[in-house]
Amino acid sequence: MTLIFLGLLILLIGLVVRSTLSKPNLLIKILIHMLGGIVGLWVFDLLLSILGFAIPLNFFTIILVGLLGFPGVLTLTVLQFLGI
Repeated sequence: MTLIFLGLLILLIGLVVRSTLSKPNLLIKILIHMLGGIVGLWVFDLLLSILGFAIPLNFFTIILVGLLGFPGVLTLTVLQFLGI
């Protein structure tokens, strides 16, 4: 699972570099937003596991983060801390 997220991180870095070198179109902006949220979810899950909290990585959370991006990660983190 970690290799998948590392691959997504490399893809995200490649898309950000491509978008800075040329004018990004709407599809690349959406992909950067979605991948940023998914990679952010993975990083938050790693950091929160040190504190004993865990955000489950399932279909619902990945879709939510894919649609909302990093604000979705923050929403899931707050819900986890509240115990919902």
